[in-house]
Amino acid sequence: MSQRLEDDIQARLAAARPKLSPKMIDLATFLSAHLVQAAFMTTRELAQAAGISRATVTRFPEVLGYNTFDEFRAALQDRVSFDLSAVEHFRLLPATGDSPLARLRQTIALDIESLQALAHTIVETDLDRFVNELVAADRVVIAGFRLASPLAWHFWYSLRKIRPNVDVVTHADSWLYDDVRLLSEGAVIVAITSARYSTEIVSLVAYAHQLGRRVLVITDSPLSPILQYSGIALFARSPRLDFVGSIGAPAALINCIVSQVAVQLGDRSLARLEAMEESAAAAGAFVRAGPA
Repeated sequence: MSQRLEDDIQARLAAARPKLSPKMIDLATFLSAHLVQAAFMTTRELAQAAGISRATVTRFPEVLGYNTFDEFRAALQDRVSFDLSAVEHFRLLPATGDSPLARLRQTIALDIESLQALAHTIVETDLDRFVNELVAADRVVIAGFRLASPLAWHFWYSLRKIRPNVDVVTHADSWLYDDVRLLSEGAVIVAITSARYSTEIVSLVAYAHQLGRRVLVITDSPLSPILQYSGIALFARSPRLDFVGSIGAPAALINCIVSQVAVQLGDRSLARLEAMEESAAAAGAFVRAGPA
């Protein structure tokens, strides 16, 4: 999906952040978390859902550069113009209290929504630039703490299959700051984070930015505190159910990125994959399905 950066709702939210009042920030946070529902809400419904006044909702589009609320809502709908019936179907299933099945259906519905939002709001030019940076880098350091740590491990495990010099960090200590300082100019740091944003990842990326290191970010909102330190940022919302976070959308984005890097590296990726397969076979790393 090709779209100009200035027409993208996420980019407009990021650009308008310094001008937003506290109540408008509340609305922007709600929009980032519920983009699909918000695209079809009235001013009254948005105000109630975000816990703000209708007047704030009415003024908000102008700050983002839209002439009217209807124009703003039309832009939202353009970004999420796809069949919502599957998501709505899950949400309208009869509730059965707090049964495991009801909770599973609710969890799936939230992940479906975030995956569809990712597909229809990603800025293609930024995705291309992100991939190009990973192809060109002489070293890639992937950082993700707390909820983002399994994403960082998955990114590292997948990317190292197709290119050399990939590292992963999932906790911060003084040695890590030394390593960041010693990175070459050709290195790239990929930081992954979502709300609640850990102090460790924000501090690490701020330090890397201060040193002039190239930083790529995967985060969930244009209001993310890590955004100001990034060269390129991609947004993948992570819905929450109770206290449990979801990694479905950012994991899908990571899979896409790795696949695109592999395509661009071509024969170099293929040769590395073949070498790893030979090593795995020699070590007897895998067991076939079925009876022994």
